[in-house]
Amino acid sequence: MTGTSVQYSVETDCGPFRLTVAGGAGRPCVLIHGWGGTAAQWTALVPHLMAAHAVFLVDLPGGPAAPLTGPVSMTSLGEGVAACLRKAGVTDAILVGHSMGGPVMIETALAFSDGIMGLLGLDTLADRIYYGGSDANEIARRRAVFAADLEGETRRMVSAITMPDTSPTLCRQIADSILSAKADDLLALRDAMFAWSIADRLPLLRCPVHLLNSDEVYAAHERAPMPCLAIVPQSTYGHGHFPQIETPDALSTSLLEALLLLQEG
Repeated sequence: MTGTSVQYSVETDCGPFRLTVAGGAGRPCVLIHGWGGTAAQWTALVPHLMAAHAVFLVDLPGGPAAPLTGPVSMTSLGEGVAACLRKAGVTDAILVGHSMGGPVMIETALAFSDGIMGLLGLDTLADRIYYGGSDANEIARRRAVFAADLEGETRRMVSAITMPDTSPTLCRQIADSILSAKADDLLALRDAMFAWSIADRLPLLRCPVHLLNSDEVYAAHERAPMPCLAIVPQSTYGHGHFPQIETPDALSTSLLEALLLLQEG
């Protein structure tokens, strides 16, 4: 991503979306970041993908790239990404959604079903606590806990979900980037993610889905499996919630294999 990169922007009721053309050739691969993330989180992974794919990077509103400008939901985020893809003329694409980007990629596929051929979730969707749908009381309880010490909770969360041998400097950089977004936006995105239910949306898809999860998220799935995922293929890459940042070279092999499986159908 350079100053000369081609970008497509779309303004929506919930905020601005940006799609960056990273380069490469082949079937379009669209990378969607998670909560508090930016397109830049994929930078180290992009060169591995460009030989096989035309790579596109999404910046969602509510993170460091741009603030929210109105109420947000996973559906409105997916619709914004779909609008960017239409504007850029991207079709027959595979979407890769990391963390909160998992629900966003599903909503994008529902909003742009004729333009998406497959979905690859990266450390996402299989944990009932985050993607099983929560009622208003539970969402409010979680918000109150997190909002009471947003910085501390964010830094503790990042430290807990990264690999044990990930350097404190890198953990701090990840947390610093997230915390550069507006606090109210981060809380609103969490609320929207917790309100979303994979069981309600997954059956509506017309394209295949594959999950590439950390050992920790796969273990959470085994402890409390969601029936809607029974026919969704899942594989694992090892540890750490941010493999595109923590171990991009190692992740690339598993990711390219999963992308190939989606294309072969």
